[in-house]
Amino acid sequence: MKRLSSVFVLVLTLAMLASVVQARPLNQYPEPGTSDTNIVVQNTSTTTGEVAAVTVEYYDTAGNLDYTNEGSVTIDPKAVKEIKTEDEPLGDGWQGSAVMSSDMPISAIVSIRNTQVPGAPDGYTQGAYNGSAEGAEKLYFPSLFGFQYIVSRITVQNVEGSQATIYASYYDRQGNYLGRQEDTIPAYSQKTLYLGNADDVPFNPDEFVDGSAVVTSTNKLAGAAVTTWGNRSAAYQALTDGNKGTTLYAPSHYRYMYDTSAYDPDDPDGELYTLFSALNLQNTSVSATANVTATYVSRQDGRVAMVKTFTIPPQSAAGLNTKNGGDFAASDFFGLSYTDPTNGIPDWDGSVTIESDQPLVGICNTNWDAAGSAGGYALVTAENDGASSMFIPAQYRIDWGAGWAQWAALNLMNVGESTITRADLSIEYIDTDGNTIQTFSGDDLPFDLEKGAAMGLNTRNGGDLDASAFNDFPTEGGLPRFIGGIYVSAPAGSNLVGVANIIYSNRASVYNAFPGE
Repeated sequence: MKRLSSVFVLVLTLAMLASVVQARPLNQYPEPGTSDTNIVVQNTSTTTGEVAAVTVEYYDTAGNLDYTNEGSVTIDPKAVKEIKTEDEPLGDGWQGSAVMSSDMPISAIVSIRNTQVPGAPDGYTQGAYNGSAEGAEKLYFPSLFGFQYIVSRITVQNVEGSQATIYASYYDRQGNYLGRQEDTIPAYSQKTLYLGNADDVPFNPDEFVDGSAVVTSTNKLAGAAVTTWGNRSAAYQALTDGNKGTTLYAPSHYRYMYDTSAYDPDDPDGELYTLFSALNLQNTSVSATANVTATYVSRQDGRVAMVKTFTIPPQSAAGLNTKNGGDFAASDFFGLSYTDPTNGIPDWDGSVTIESDQPLVGICNTNWDAAGSAGGYALVTAENDGASSMFIPAQYRIDWGAGWAQWAALNLMNVGESTITRADLSIEYIDTDGNTIQTFSGDDLPFDLEKGAAMGLNTRNGGDLDASAFNDFPTEGGLPRFIGGIYVSAPAGSNLVGVANIIYSNRASVYNAFPGE
């Protein structure tokens, strides 16, 4: 088979990540539970008849090729398929990585379901991250934690056929260098570095709170980070030099409560928010402080709701949290309110543009606070991530008979210089067989996309559309039953970026849209 496209993904199948002995009480480091992964793949060809034949090679942590799935996964143009790792003949407790290849261009996300989570009320949490189309010799992890009831893990994949030596350098939020850890990874295998384990990091975990890491190697790498709270989990793919920019975009941002009647501006961290967001930005310069401006734009009316200026030390990171402030005062974000910007009534959603005089990388954590769910996505640049077309591999609209079980949202942002009129914008939902279920365009859409503006479509509540806009989606026994993806297209020269939310009745995850040609 002629292989034109490869995707590297990290896989954990029914593998309990072990606890370790450490200085802090064990209950201060939340357990992630048992992890099981699905790979959701989309054929990004738009040409009729160009069916993708996908091969998946599974490597264990020692670099052994344990299983090759070849010939059983074919995907029609623009369609998606879920490859459930639990259905592969790998065995319970298997842990490792995978290399996907195809004779057509493909994109993939990894969806992580965690069960038996001690801190989650029903034992479930969720995460998702983007697979990597190519490796890099330097990886950035802008958002890492290791304090009471929250901890991060970094997993690095060697995407080459020889052993890799890796060097992981850590920094705290104050810009202090915490040391460098050296390790080796067999060919095509992976290594997990747990920030709660003194053997995995070059510092005392008991003294770490939050920060960032830079991983370099003799080989090309892919990677992902998972952060575990007591009742939630979030994942994001490792960032590379291709993700760096002096202008970054966050297409999806929130500071929102359904019921604001009990909101107390003097205790903004004491309420259960419906949704809030946190930016974690890393300065990639080794010597220069970054001077940064973050501009928050409202989705509802397109106004600039808030402008925040700050600095980030070299190689360090900064956190901006719309609920509790992060590294800043919670009141700094009171401007993010439609109803009352003076008291910060949390009823705002929109997007953020981050500008800096030094190259940055960053991620955004989305938190469903009342539901105890979270997800992470990478901040993007117009140059490397923007495109006139986009692919979104995982979209759902499902009720199995006991109420809403799974649904999804697309958040679309115009990072180009010109307005994209709704007459020229097409958002096409495609099922697993490649059939177009519904296309939203023209008057189906709520407004034009001005420069810097964003639009949201939600398969359950409509987002910026009416909920009824999705009533014609497939049903079974009268109940919603759709699994598929999205293809977005705009005129040549347009520059779109996007983020997708996958929401369950008891958990959620977030991932980046993939640019088209």
